[in-house]
Amino acid sequence: MSALPIPPTVVSLYDAKTHLSELGERAAAGEEIVVTKHGKPRFRLVAVEAKKRRPLPGSIDLGANRAQWTVMAEVDWFAPDEEVERLFGTRE
Repeated sequence: MSALPIPPTVVSLYDAKTHLSELGERAAAGEEIVVTKHGKPRFRLVAVEAKKRRPLPGSIDLGANRAQWTVMAEVDWFAPDEEVERLFGTRE
């Protein structure tokens, strides 16, 4: 059995102007509020989805501890690797 949709709260434009702060908090909490003018719907107040933020540097756990990262930072990754050069025939 599916849940019935919750009908939006309907307020007049005058009441919306008078109680905008309260209505804004209710909308941010997930409530849909329809604002009417002369009994006709004019606009809705709804929550804005939070913008997805990129993680800050160092906030992602990559499975290595600080000591391991320190060691990896000290490696010269662009230095020639004799074993790799032997395997691929660039060194005899």
